[in-house]
Amino acid sequence: MVKFPILLDIYQRGEGPLKRVERISLPEAGDYAIGRLDENQIVLDTPEVSKRHALLVVREDGIAISDRGSTNHTYIGDSEVDTSPWDGALPIRIAQFEIHLVPQTASGAETRVNVSEENATRAVAAGSTAASPAPAPRGQSIEVALNAPNAPSEMRFPRNVFKSEIVSAAEIKSSEYFAGEYTYLTVGGGLGSFVWADHLRIFGVGTGDIRAIGDDVIPYANYQRLCRNSQIPPHERLRSNSQSTPDNIWGFPGYASRETWKDLKEFRFGGIKYIFQVFGEASLAQTFTPRSGEVFKSIDKEAQRIGWRDMLTYGRVVGIRKTNDERYAVAYRVPEDQARGGLRERIMIGKFLHIATGYPATRFTDDLQAFKARYPEEARVFNAYENHEVVYRTIESKQAPASIVVRGRGIVASRIIQRLYEARDKNKGITIIHQMRNPIGPKEGYKYKGAQRYVYNHIENQAFNWPKACWGGQLLRETERATPEERVKIYEALGGTTTADRRDWRNIIQLGIGDGWYKPVFGHFETLELVKTDQGPKIQMKLKARRDQPAVEVVADYVIDCTGLIGDITHSPLLRDLAETYKLPRNLGVGGGKIGGIFVTPDFEIAALRNGSGRAYAAGQITLGGPQPGVDTFLGMQYSALRSVDHLAVLGAPNVSLFGPLRSFTQWIKWCTNAVP
Repeated sequence: MVKFPILLDIYQRGEGPLKRVERISLPEAGDYAIGRLDENQIVLDTPEVSKRHALLVVREDGIAISDRGSTNHTYIGDSEVDTSPWDGALPIRIAQFEIHLVPQTASGAETRVNVSEENATRAVAAGSTAASPAPAPRGQSIEVALNAPNAPSEMRFPRNVFKSEIVSAAEIKSSEYFAGEYTYLTVGGGLGSFVWADHLRIFGVGTGDIRAIGDDVIPYANYQRLCRNSQIPPHERLRSNSQSTPDNIWGFPGYASRETWKDLKEFRFGGIKYIFQVFGEASLAQTFTPRSGEVFKSIDKEAQRIGWRDMLTYGRVVGIRKTNDERYAVAYRVPEDQARGGLRERIMIGKFLHIATGYPATRFTDDLQAFKARYPEEARVFNAYENHEVVYRTIESKQAPASIVVRGRGIVASRIIQRLYEARDKNKGITIIHQMRNPIGPKEGYKYKGAQRYVYNHIENQAFNWPKACWGGQLLRETERATPEERVKIYEALGGTTTADRRDWRNIIQLGIGDGWYKPVFGHFETLELVKTDQGPKIQMKLKARRDQPAVEVVADYVIDCTGLIGDITHSPLLRDLAETYKLPRNLGVGGGKIGGIFVTPDFEIAALRNGSGRAYAAGQITLGGPQPGVDTFLGMQYSALRSVDHLAVLGAPNVSLFGPLRSFTQWIKWCTNAVP
């Protein structure tokens, strides 16, 4: 049971640590609006927060948070939520704000120290005259409140329309939510959606028959953010295959050829080495990877060529249902500035559906999550995929010793170590503690049949997580034909995260070990605590080593977690609802558990979502563990798009032409000349 008043601490992240800016008291049960306008009862005044961002539903039996179709979404910890109970164990995250529930004793007294006088304390009265939701009567449960007839529409939508597994297309078309019907709908609006739409256009479909619904105007926006945060700015090279060209479905000319030609036109003959890299990788030369800025420019050019803006609808998808006329209804909310005073909640109907929503969440291990919750004011622990420029700015500007723990050993970890090495040019007192789960000997790399990964410094070296045979060779045929149980054994044998065998990265490690500023450690941290030292606050960690060895104490200034992103679809409210509604089969994960992605056929069709002649397809990380290993790569998304659009052609889908040699060559010429498909 909830004890009133409820105290909430509001924190805001700026240039430095997370700062507590306000304490709010909720005196009784009610619905408390959160947003940037003064009419809200909890005001978070920054442009990244929507005018009416979320709703905190407080009842005597618990608390829930409901997103109101915000532009930048609402999170509990690292998981995006639509409507979800909140127990206060993890903070609510909205833009750069965090809302923490202040623990109280049985008597109702707070257990934290009082906020200092310079931090404002504001009591939010349930009877406020502001234009906010009316408080609900005491005793009404959260479940009743969220589904009540008088609940705000953003809490009910799309549940008030999607009342069953099959919904009436006629009722939707006659409702105020109807926003049009199209032959092809793709959900996500990112690179997966873009590549699928690109294939449809090249196969003969016009822009008027395709709609992509997504949160960003440019298809690579989220990927670009992840690159920048993980220290891959435009001039740095991606960790992606040279054959992966999302702006060119043929793969030729690839980025290496284009970079060579660009250099030759400027009489820089050293660019020929890129061609040699492609033909010599990885035995005779280092693997070629393109610069991120060049990739994004090329995608921009292709987006303009195929009319991407004409096909894009800016909005956040919140629900998908089958219709009774063998199609699919997609419910979404448009941003407030796009609604122009009209209804934000809308529904489109499509015959062929494509889902490519990307990784559901950013990964934070439990110990780091707990540390962040206990010490929200301390900007000490970061995921490599979140903005953590404060780390490099601080350690470079202060000529004082600084110790950084880098967790993980994949391509992101290698890039973060490189960035810290570069920071040592300004501060020689920087040391790196590289935490890995376990040591790997030179001959202990993952082995599959006759191939074994090369190991250097306990890190498996392979240009990409998956061999090239995964996209068109023997390994692809094996995984497609394998049973789910056989397939998971193949994936376990192939192994997981790797990093490329790069000479500059090896040199950094050799130099760091020799000079003593780089130290690998193995095991997992059992505890993380904030301690005061003569040099200021530090993170004290106890590393539980393997084979019952004694715990090793580590003291560091920062922890950068490079263990990756979360692929579990249950972290996405949209995918979780879809999987539960239609009981979608899941792929087997490591160890045989059903923790993989959505089960798809070799044509990437979600067979469980088939609706008469209607078809639904998926792409990217949400199909992890399926018939194609490298689904979250550029080339993986191109492969899935080709297979699914080929399947549409075989089915005789409207305007999708069979793609023979003549049409392929004609369309390639159009690509070369930048002509509309």
